[in-house]
Amino acid sequence: MNVQAIVLPYYGIGDFLSNLTFINALLKKFPKDKFLIFTKKRTKAKELLSCEKKIKIIYIKNRYNIFSSFLNLFSFSHNIVKNKVKKIWIFHRSPRFAFISYISGVREIYGYGFGIQNFFLRNCKKLNKNLKKVIPVEKGYFFLKNNNVSLKPLNPFLKIDKKKIKIIKNNYKKYPKKWILIGFSSTDLSRTWKKEYFIELINKLDSHLKYSFFLIGAPQENKLANEIRKLIKLKNGKIINFCKPIEETMALMSLSKFYIGNDSGTAHLSLACKLKTYIIHGGSPPYNQTVYKKHYPSVFLRNLYPIIPPDGKIRNPNLKTSETVIQKEGMDLIKPSYFLEKILS
Repeated sequence: MNVQAIVLPYYGIGDFLSNLTFINALLKKFPKDKFLIFTKKRTKAKELLSCEKKIKIIYIKNRYNIFSSFLNLFSFSHNIVKNKVKKIWIFHRSPRFAFISYISGVREIYGYGFGIQNFFLRNCKKLNKNLKKVIPVEKGYFFLKNNNVSLKPLNPFLKIDKKKIKIIKNNYKKYPKKWILIGFSSTDLSRTWKKEYFIELINKLDSHLKYSFFLIGAPQENKLANEIRKLIKLKNGKIINFCKPIEETMALMSLSKFYIGNDSGTAHLSLACKLKTYIIHGGSPPYNQTVYKKHYPSVFLRNLYPIIPPDGKIRNPNLKTSETVIQKEGMDLIKPSYFLEKILS
């Protein structure tokens, strides 16, 4: 069995899942090979890809001084040599991963080919210079296409552990269906809906049908989930604090009716688990109105139900972090009653 490597040095769950189509395409192209994936710990890649038996995740540490950066590159080289990597795919313009791969004896080195990186690539068709400033997902798409990796059909979906699905089903069988997931958290205030709005929306939904509401988040968000839970007054349904590890959240998503939440990694996770997903886009553009729409199949975007402010204006359409939208000019304009109308319609 040959060993290949993939370098995805991006932050966050959403960033990693944006590149899932590329991982799946390479797995399909080389079904007999084993893959190492080098990425950042914040992506939670080990949990996300826990069902992929031919993938091993190696985390790149967040270090920035010269000495520690040297140790990181030494570790990278050690893993390349130790696992006898024959081919590497670098989804980044930095020359360092290409250089270390080159001196580590990797036979085939694929990268974007911008600047110095081009000198260390082997058997690779580099990207056109006019793609230098496009977003990473677009670079990745043309990168594989140029190097004869088929992206048809595009597959942006995760595999979910069947055993965990069974456990979730058994553990929560007493809670009434339909199950609704609430993604209340976000690391970016410009994409965060007020907790008071979530509370009001949940109470309004409860007055229409008997639901079970799951407040989903990371284990460290348990305190905030409890605060929200205590303020909710349900007459018909149930409210559950479900701040659990990602593998359990994925299993819950496979059994649920739909997701409601901020434009965060959890929302992208919901889409990757094939769940109907309502995303609150008060400070960011929906995927189906950005360049992303070119690189996801209709079956993915079909599950996306973006909720934008009533004026119909897309905030921060270019996805630039410098164009931060303050809450009162974006997220706060989407009122719970307006959101409820969209869901019920």
